Amino acid sequence: MDSQRAAALNAAVAVHAAFGLRLHRGVDRDITARQAELAIRRTADVFAAWLAGTSRIRLVPGPVVNEWTGEPVDHIQGAIMQMNTGQKCSIVCDTEDAAGYDTVETIEWSLDNPDVATLQVSEDTRTCTVVSGAPGSAVLTASIPALGLSATLAVDVVPAGTATIELVPGEVVSE
Repeated sequence: MDSQRAAALNAAVAVHAAFGLRLHRGVDRDITARQAELAIRRTADVFAAWLAGTSRIRLVPGPVVNEWTGEPVDHIQGAIMQMNTGQKCSIVCDTEDAAGYDTVETIEWSLDNPDVATLQVSEDTRTCTVVSGAPGSAVLTASIPALGLSATLAVDVVPAGTATIELVPGEVVSE
């Protein structure tokens, strides 16, 4: 058991010991002990997550908007963001600890093809705006190098006025 987990478990035991465990007549001793152990383990998990810090990172794209008018044009499908030239999109980097609580970390942003888009990173580094450039593809990466965590989003920029086709399967029916 690592030292952080042991510290979290000791702290959880101390917190629950402060409340004491009292058995009353007619209460099953084994069930009460199992419930107390489960409560201690849950508390230890929360403490361990707090001690360990950020364990998850993901990118949450906002709507793609016209670069000049700011009007939304939705072109995000899964892990690919498609933009036309003259559009931009703001991306939020969401970080959480193992228990799902938000954490505050400094995010490093990068784009592997600066011809396709440019980045405008916010002062707190939690968000960045991707501004379209020349048509092409790029990969946007948000990372926390000290923790070895990163998340990516594919960015495709196509010339304004280019149509795209999406095939959507219909319902399967018997011949």
